[in-house]
Amino acid sequence: MDIYGADYYPEHWDKSYWGNHIELMKKYGIEWVRIGEFMWSVVEPREGEFDFSILDESIQLLKDNGIKIILGTPTATPPAWLVNKYPEILPKGWDGRVRGFGSRRHYSLNSKPYLEYALRITEKYASQYKDTVDAWQIDNEFGCHGTTYSFTDADLIAFRDWLSEKYESIDNLNKAWGTVFWSQTYNNWDEIVFPINTPTFENPHQMLDIYRFMSDSSIDFLKMQVDIIRKHSSKPITHNFMIDFMDLDYRKMAQFIDFVSWDNYIATEEYDPLRQSANHALMRSLKHQPFLVIEQQPGRVNWRQVNDNYAGEYLGMWTKQAYIAGAMGVMPFRFDQIRFGAEQYHAGLLDYAGRPTKRLESYSKTKEETGGIVNQKPEVAIYFDYENEWMHRINHLNRNFKYWDGIVEIYKAVKKLGYNVEFVFSDEDIDDFDVLIVPFAFYIPDNFIDKIRKFSGAVYMTAMSDVKDEYNWLTEKMPSHLIEEFGIEVIDFGAINIQSGILLNQEVKTYYWKDEIEVVDAKVIGAFDDGLPLVTLKNNRYYVSSVLDNKGWSLLLTESLKPRIVGNGCEVVNCSGGTRILNLEEIEKTIYIDGKKLVLKPFELRIFDKR
Repeated sequence: MDIYGADYYPEHWDKSYWGNHIELMKKYGIEWVRIGEFMWSVVEPREGEFDFSILDESIQLLKDNGIKIILGTPTATPPAWLVNKYPEILPKGWDGRVRGFGSRRHYSLNSKPYLEYALRITEKYASQYKDTVDAWQIDNEFGCHGTTYSFTDADLIAFRDWLSEKYESIDNLNKAWGTVFWSQTYNNWDEIVFPINTPTFENPHQMLDIYRFMSDSSIDFLKMQVDIIRKHSSKPITHNFMIDFMDLDYRKMAQFIDFVSWDNYIATEEYDPLRQSANHALMRSLKHQPFLVIEQQPGRVNWRQVNDNYAGEYLGMWTKQAYIAGAMGVMPFRFDQIRFGAEQYHAGLLDYAGRPTKRLESYSKTKEETGGIVNQKPEVAIYFDYENEWMHRINHLNRNFKYWDGIVEIYKAVKKLGYNVEFVFSDEDIDDFDVLIVPFAFYIPDNFIDKIRKFSGAVYMTAMSDVKDEYNWLTEKMPSHLIEEFGIEVIDFGAINIQSGILLNQEVKTYYWKDEIEVVDAKVIGAFDDGLPLVTLKNNRYYVSSVLDNKGWSLLLTESLKPRIVGNGCEVVNCSGGTRILNLEEIEKTIYIDGKKLVLKPFELRIFDKR
């Protein structure tokens, strides 16, 4: 890992503070900063009047002190003068109401005035700084605060154009969307509207295309900015993705940037370190390359209902966890704790008086333990697809089930057995893995169906898989292409809350969904408490006809993966140069790995080589 830095906002401070901030950065090993991504009204205070003096001076001072810079384009915060001149740039939410000025991300991605001014300020940034900076960030957190979705007139016009290009004729669209249902047939493109504030369920096929279109709108905007920057700068370009965020197809977006960055904040009310680990793995898997945690939660945040604090030592552990996941660096948000604005309760590396905190001390110490890049050895592949997540949102059988949550439980089960996980996508080769898991994959494209059939290792597939086509239609038979491969056919299904079963002679719990399957050519190795098959096996093809928790998955996966560790509270990563073991808790932990006892201090990182 070679990027040790923090997010810094020189515009928030009188220039007299800058020197002291930089001295503290140098003292504690802060070698990189990210700046500039919210400065539109600073550098263009009035239309066409540009003043780069604050950026110029701060960048020069940072560079003179050997600190490298990631510069963010400021397009996430259109200034008041622009909104007042063109109020139509403001987005509309699902309720049809305009989302107003006064926070951030207040723009429609399909507004022509907004795009004109946003690309102009991007051009100004790029031509002003070229290769002076060391990397670029596009915008900030596309889609944050539900802003992936906007339903203005400009968005509707763009959506109709997108549909026309995709389907070519209105007849093709009517067929794909099943518009004969509920008399929704369209005679021309201009009749199509967004289904907002509808009396009941929206057309599920139209909804899938809306999710695709809105994601593409963000990707197109990113590409516009990337193209501008590449004209002026040879430096690498990134964008900061978010934790547990599924509104955008990050896999598709990632192909247009040089490296993936993401913002690592505790995503759920209850902190789960292996959920953080799953997000690290997903970010790494988007390009199968080292990634940057460009915003790392330092302690408390400001946006939760209850903003719990975390001891300073947690920041060191979170940094080490990113490192063993393959991160190229970590940048806590933020360096300079601020006394005003919407994020005044957010912790930083400095306190309100500008003094170093235990968080800063903890982060600084991790440099001694986190040099270089950790390259994990591929072992277990989990199939993942953003469009499947969107299908799961739409008119679901059990609305309590969440696609990503279900996958995280499987991820945790694999990790607790001591194995590495990589997420794989439909266009990727999977031959190097030992085990393939295909969870809750409503639609599986033909090319990945072929890869499943040819895969030599064990394959685990679950309920809800291979039951839909690319238009979100249910298929006639299920699993549509893999009945022979798994030796079962799903003849009916229904929602459940919780039901017991027996798997490999042990009691397990099942949740959310229950298939009724006909066993064609397989062996039943697990059953629901009513006797219906729960898990079947044909050769090395396992079919799970419900949703297991990580305990149930840990049991089932031991059929293919011999447990490497005994004990919990630690994360194990197998890689060249020895296995990395990190104690995820602030208490001493004892575990056994490959039969050898290890005692780890709180948050300790250990390299283990059983030789």
